[in-house]
Amino acid sequence: MKLIITFALLTVGNAHIIKPGCDLISIGNVVYQKDVLKDNINDPYQMAIDYNTNTLFFSHSRDNPKNNEDVFESAYLNLDTNEYNIIPGIIGGFAAAVDNTKHKVYLGGRNGIYEYNYESKKAVHVNPKGYSIWQLFFKDKLYYTAYPQERVYTFVDGKSELVSELKRTMAQLVALDNNYNMYFSNSSGLFCLNKSDKNSVQLGDYTINSFTADKNGNLYFTTPSAFYKINEKNVHLLAHVDDVFGLVVDGENNFIYGTGDKIIKISRKENKC
Repeated sequence: MKLIITFALLTVGNAHIIKPGCDLISIGNVVYQKDVLKDNINDPYQMAIDYNTNTLFFSHSRDNPKNNEDVFESAYLNLDTNEYNIIPGIIGGFAAAVDNTKHKVYLGGRNGIYEYNYESKKAVHVNPKGYSIWQLFFKDKLYYTAYPQERVYTFVDGKSELVSELKRTMAQLVALDNNYNMYFSNSSGLFCLNKSDKNSVQLGDYTINSFTADKNGNLYFTTPSAFYKINEKNVHLLAHVDDVFGLVVDGENNFIYGTGDKIIKISRKENKC
């Protein structure tokens, strides 16, 4: 089902496609447009935006003809110029996170964490012999999950440290809200580790494939078939969507998401067709 959403929307209305003329959808009497930013790209996933340069970093897959298995690569797409490139120097690039305060871009591969260099447009390995990175998330520091360990670590000053409160808990994905409550997911669903009492509570049995935060620190997550927002430890369904992979929120509060072979932006349409 095609869809469109807005940040303020916490419930889904009856959506209909507006035809002919352009690819528009309305929800709650607000009109939005879907634009393809990049096509012919397999499973764009694990997205992050550098708001300083308006650059989208993400992972995607390609076929390896030698063994007929997928190979994962890190790439970037400049949202102003549409410049796209694969980032060299990463073994199995699969994750991305941005420290927008210090203007640092972190990328994850099969052998640890890398930092992106804008001048050379290459990645520098910053923790040799590191774990295989499943996901990265930056808040006050860099957090990551490792595979196949399924544990949450922090990475500070070149050193990794296991998050002690979750040392006996499996976690595939992790995110923190503005109050530094920690959200994590595993095969059992979505959980929140309260900062105050260090207790974990389950928020639902969602099958989560990505977390993201907007420029104000508001948290969102996706399942393969929907977008959700987390607000004060409560989960709100934003909209149903087919075949979603990664998700980010740009500097103008538009959603950008990855689907099977495209990166799509959905934004408000001021003039109806």
